[in-house]
Amino acid sequence: MTGAVRTDDVTISAEGYCWGKNPVICLLKNVPARCMKVLISKDTRGASSAIITKLCRAAQIPFTAVDRKVLDAMSEGENHQGVVASVSPAPLLGFSDALGLLPETPAPAMAVVMDHVEDPRNMGAMIRSAEAAGAIFAAMPLRRGALPAGTVAKTSAGASLRLPLASVANVANAVRDAQTAGLWTIGLFEAAACSIYDSPLPARSMFIIGGEGNGLSRRTRSVCDELLRIPMTDCAAESLNAAVALSVCMFEWLRVNRMSESRSEKI
Repeated sequence: MTGAVRTDDVTISAEGYCWGKNPVICLLKNVPARCMKVLISKDTRGASSAIITKLCRAAQIPFTAVDRKVLDAMSEGENHQGVVASVSPAPLLGFSDALGLLPETPAPAMAVVMDHVEDPRNMGAMIRSAEAAGAIFAAMPLRRGALPAGTVAKTSAGASLRLPLASVANVANAVRDAQTAGLWTIGLFEAAACSIYDSPLPARSMFIIGGEGNGLSRRTRSVCDELLRIPMTDCAAESLNAAVALSVCMFEWLRVNRMSESRSEKI
């Protein structure tokens, strides 16, 4: 396993995978905050599998049954014993804990939720830009989306190890929780009536960016305080790359809300 590391007696590959029944059980018992998802072969049975699913339920970690060939590819030919876990380079916060990191009102604060972003390179670029723009945290659902493991850490130039990351079970519910915490929730939507430049972005905002293919889900759009778009010239491109679009919005927020405080900050 090239580039593998060890932590708490668990071997983790460079891509952020841990496999084998006992290592995964050890991970779930000792550092469950680092476990993002567990994949179990459909043909795996026995006491160990029951223990793993029980530990996942207790820690609210998603687990999914998959074909064995999926695990073969993830484990680089090693004996995975029918189970592979995706491991975060750093513990993931619960969303309520992430909201607890916000500075007191009226201090400016900005956060990001990535709504089922599937490309780990896109996610890494988003996290890197979020750190540079002064985000308090970035959050993502652990189901049906990229996970902040090896590729994300590399693409983010290490930002995923520094910027607090949080997991959400349901993006729409997370938006509602953010609103309760005093954040103005802005969904980025290419068909929105208003652009990010029509009025100043609120000092306490959370941007919600959709996945590469389908964008923001309809349910998520319905609960956002506001939907905004980025104006574009009349060109062949129908929309911006998701990571680019988020970066444009975050740095516009930074220009409006933070740069006036200190001209010495670097853009």
